[in-house]
Amino acid sequence: MNILLEIIEIIEKYRLLGLILLLILIIFILLRTLLDEDKSNIWRGKFYKVLYKLLKKREAEKRYISNDVSGRLNLARKQMPFGKDLIPKSIKLEWIENSQGNSYVPREDELVVKLNPAEAQENNITSLAQAMVQRTALIGVRYILDKPLEDAMDLNLIKNLLSKIGNRTILGWYMKNEYMPQVDQRNDLRNWNSKIVEIDERGLFTRLLLVELDSYGKNLAGRPRTIETESEIKGLIEFVFKIANKRYGEVAPLSYRRRNIKIGVLLVGETSKVLWSIEPYINAFAMSLNKEAKAIYVVSFSKEFLKEKDEESEKAFEEMRAYLHKRIEKDFKVQKDFELAYSCYDIRGRRRKAKCIRYIPIFK
Repeated sequence: MNILLEIIEIIEKYRLLGLILLLILIIFILLRTLLDEDKSNIWRGKFYKVLYKLLKKREAEKRYISNDVSGRLNLARKQMPFGKDLIPKSIKLEWIENSQGNSYVPREDELVVKLNPAEAQENNITSLAQAMVQRTALIGVRYILDKPLEDAMDLNLIKNLLSKIGNRTILGWYMKNEYMPQVDQRNDLRNWNSKIVEIDERGLFTRLLLVELDSYGKNLAGRPRTIETESEIKGLIEFVFKIANKRYGEVAPLSYRRRNIKIGVLLVGETSKVLWSIEPYINAFAMSLNKEAKAIYVVSFSKEFLKEKDEESEKAFEEMRAYLHKRIEKDFKVQKDFELAYSCYDIRGRRRKAKCIRYIPIFK
């Protein structure tokens, strides 16, 4: 009873301090929201949505649609892993009603899209996501890609972008009305799509494949499309697909060398190999350097499949994985370009933690 009385006394004594701290926290959260344009767009969208529901005014509907759509998508794109950058790029949504035939020239960061009424907001968000991806992703290589391959990449980039919004209704609408109809009806698309999906499930779509395609596009800027460029890009996709489709114990090619693309990949995931010695991985890294790789990826997965959690073995695995990267940075002249931690599905459909580190060799 005495303890209870003491607790009540402490609460009463520090009530004012608690209220002050709570007020400071609320002000801090509000300031963070206001300073983040995308978050403030979402809150403005909610305000105008209520206003539109009450008054049915066209101006409130327009403001709800534009703020909600651009805020959601720009926040979602910040969660898309793409090396050190973000993809797709940030955009602004400009509402245009052109009844007098006047022209409008959008700025570099603006998109002009046809939007539906507020009741079809899922369609609006999907339409803008599609426009964002097609306008700002794969810029340097679109002219090289065959249409089915380009569409397969776009479909899955849009799917990833919409999934980052965290609204199942929006993603479900897209999958039902856009994604699946195209995959089901187009045989030329289906083959490429299945490969991109496999690469994406292993976490290598935005963290490896698109990074290399972006680098490839920058290096070939202004050059014409040739049989060689087509072959190099398709070969890169097949190379990454074989890595993504690698089954436990199988051997996959870990080096891709063409005139305009030279990369190496190390897969670190089998506990027994890592705990035995990291020297084979060091030797493999050295071989990639000897083959003049322009980038070397070390993709490591959490400890191999265990039916029961083995904390001791898992701890040893993590220590050896960290030691491997220390050796790489100590023994070789390389620069760490980026490091991305994520979760993905393995070939057996089980979720695993993973990490992708891209190293750039320093050639004198």
